[in-house]
Amino acid sequence: MRLLVVDDEPAVRRILERLLKHFGYEVVLASDADSAYALLTEGGIDGVILDLQMPLLPGPELYIAIARRWPELRRRVVLMSGELHPVRDRWPDDLRACPLLAKPFTLDVLRRALDETLVEERPAPRRSNGC
Repeated sequence: MRLLVVDDEPAVRRILERLLKHFGYEVVLASDADSAYALLTEGGIDGVILDLQMPLLPGPELYIAIARRWPELRRRVVLMSGELHPVRDRWPDDLRACPLLAKPFTLDVLRRALDETLVEERPAPRRSNGC
């Protein structure tokens, strides 16, 4: 299963890449909406982890663009943010239905969000000597 991580913070992208690979996922990274859109256009993305607080095109707007262009991904997005705002009440129903991770979050919280979002059976974690 191939996941796209979209976050403007390089450290967050690297940490999520390592964790998700440890969980057994194939991971591609994007630092902005344009990069994410290009990767999605290439195809083969099974789910998205999307930061809400990004420059130029914030996460909610990117989610709407993704949902319109790739409706099969509508329910396969996990949102994350360091700042949670009450504007969530004004989001479209599809966006409100996505799991929302408050940064920082634990591995268990991330795993539950992925289990909740990715309907298909998740891959088995890789066995390794270290993370």
